[in-house]
Amino acid sequence: MNSEEQSQIYQTLYPRRQDIADAWGKLMITLNPTLAEAADLNPKLLHATEHLLKLLIAEPFNAAPARTTGAWLDMLDNVQPEALLQIYELLAREFVAELTAEQIVLVYPRVTALIGAVGLGCAIGKAERAKTFDMNAMSVMSHDLKTPINAVTGFSKVILKGIDGPITEFQQQDLTSIHDAGQKLLTMIDEIFRTAKTDAGKTNLYGAEFDVVALMGDVLHVSQPILARRGHALNVRCQGELGMMKLDASRTRWVLLGLLYYAARRTSNSTVSLSVARETVQDTDRFLFTISVAKPQQTPDEVDFWADDKAQGDADIALITSRRFCEELGGSLATEESKDDLARFVVRLPAPPALQ
Repeated sequence: MNSEEQSQIYQTLYPRRQDIADAWGKLMITLNPTLAEAADLNPKLLHATEHLLKLLIAEPFNAAPARTTGAWLDMLDNVQPEALLQIYELLAREFVAELTAEQIVLVYPRVTALIGAVGLGCAIGKAERAKTFDMNAMSVMSHDLKTPINAVTGFSKVILKGIDGPITEFQQQDLTSIHDAGQKLLTMIDEIFRTAKTDAGKTNLYGAEFDVVALMGDVLHVSQPILARRGHALNVRCQGELGMMKLDASRTRWVLLGLLYYAARRTSNSTVSLSVARETVQDTDRFLFTISVAKPQQTPDEVDFWADDKAQGDADIALITSRRFCEELGGSLATEESKDDLARFVVRLPAPPALQ
């Protein structure tokens, strides 16, 4: 687009900026009547319109800054996906309404790119808002769960010390079990919340490529201190040429961390192993992650704990979430018991074609 074409298009569109903003605002109020009470809606829409018009005729053309408009759109309450599509269609129509056929040919690819950038910004903003909401909800949930558990463990400890009077041997055993169970619950809540906070600090890559070896190093760095608290040694192994992965890095990372934490809670003073390799099955290339943990020593207490944990495994949030994320990433999660007395979790995720 040369300077003369820029000038002609700008002279046609810029005087219409208020009309475009008004049409935009009218549609948004129709879609969401509560916005009629927003006094600053029209000024913001006018500012956004001017911003998009400047991007439309700028040389060199760059649609990326339009994401800020999309992120702002997501801040408007109750704007549903169907409503967003209507907004995008309106903007596309309004931006070319007064242009000649020759001008439309010039700007329509740019209009399409701008609308796409607005949509991407809206999606990113929605994801960030959901992440913030989840973290706030988990913070409240963590406090609300830990308060009664702390009370139970605290009172059981007081009674165990004999402050309220003597207790029998059987009462001591029951109170000790109550206290230990409460401590395990507190540890589980702390681990889940810590994982969520760590994961929230990561940037969503939305399918961008990332190095699998770097991912494994990150998982090792985050999980090793927590596994060490239960006396576990962590063994991480990368087999063969791994290359790059093209999935949601944050969810892939969560799957591995969730399974490591789940495995670590099943026993103590053992070895937890995480390995990764690439495999090709029927011309399908995929990554194979294997998490394994040794079973506990066969003392009576540990046997009971193992059986109880296995019976309630489906209710464990780490395992459930990891399985759901695997499915969303186009992969699978399998659990199995091997002949060498290891509990094993096998994750298969799609991989880009290997380099020839």
